[in-house]
Amino acid sequence: MRKDIPGKYLVDGFYVVPPGRSNNYIASMLNIVKKEKIRIILPLATFELNNLALNKKAFEKEGCSICLSEKNAIDTANNKYLLYKKFEQKKFVPKFHTFKNFEELQEKMQKFGFPEKKVVIRPFISHGSIGLRIIDGKIDLYKQFVNQKPTSLIISLKILKEIIQNRKIDNFILTEFLSGREYGVDLLLDPKTHKVITCIVRDNGDVTLSSVDNGKIIKNQELLRIAKYIAEKLRLSYTVNIDFRADGNGEYKMLEVNPRLPATSFLATSAGINLPLLSIYLCLGKKVNITQIKGNFKIYSYRGFILINNNKIINRC
Repeated sequence: MRKDIPGKYLVDGFYVVPPGRSNNYIASMLNIVKKEKIRIILPLATFELNNLALNKKAFEKEGCSICLSEKNAIDTANNKYLLYKKFEQKKFVPKFHTFKNFEELQEKMQKFGFPEKKVVIRPFISHGSIGLRIIDGKIDLYKQFVNQKPTSLIISLKILKEIIQNRKIDNFILTEFLSGREYGVDLLLDPKTHKVITCIVRDNGDVTLSSVDNGKIIKNQELLRIAKYIAEKLRLSYTVNIDFRADGNGEYKMLEVNPRLPATSFLATSAGINLPLLSIYLCLGKKVNITQIKGNFKIYSYRGFILINNNKIINRC
């Protein structure tokens, strides 16, 4: 959506498009498809998915396929309230409530043991950590102010009250706080049968504002079983990611389903499961060969730079 970003210099062609949820996003994308004779779109951003799923046929008329699940599957997977409601009788769903105003929120928080226990609020539909907050009844705001960067997800009830009081709140969900480790399961699903072809489990290591650091591939049959059940029950297609976090008792609870490529696809690809390429092969109707996962890989995020001169990369570090 911005005119000048690092990715602009790493690709063969670059276009600025409107936000994925805007009314003119699809028209802009169709113009690019026609001009460049695009055969396949591989979506990466949550806020684009519903719009693309709704308009799949318009792209197919131009000879372009989209590596994306069908709209009804996207609608449920992307919406945490609908997702939790669909599986609410299962042990892997965290305790949750909806609320319409601040007073109702306070009432529901007490059912989760607040202020002795932390609670979490987040939008029904979001991307990364947008709108996500951990409400801590014991937070020391002064210590947070002097010791932490202004990127913490933790917030006091008093500050939250200033933000949402006197507003109608109809698109947020309240959940219990899960204190254990976070995990991700990346799955490749056949777009015709909606059955899992292959999948990997990832220990997300240290997670900051949804960014995975010190993550690694692990073996965990229980997480594989739960993730496979969820993905096939939703009838998802291509590559999807399901995130989990353990509660205080070590039970795995579903955080969210991302019906798109995860940001950590590089880890799976390095281990021999090239999820972007395999998704494209499935979309083209090509045979998919699955290799055995190899290596003891870990993934870290780090700060890097590229040096540009006359719109060309001359150095990077």
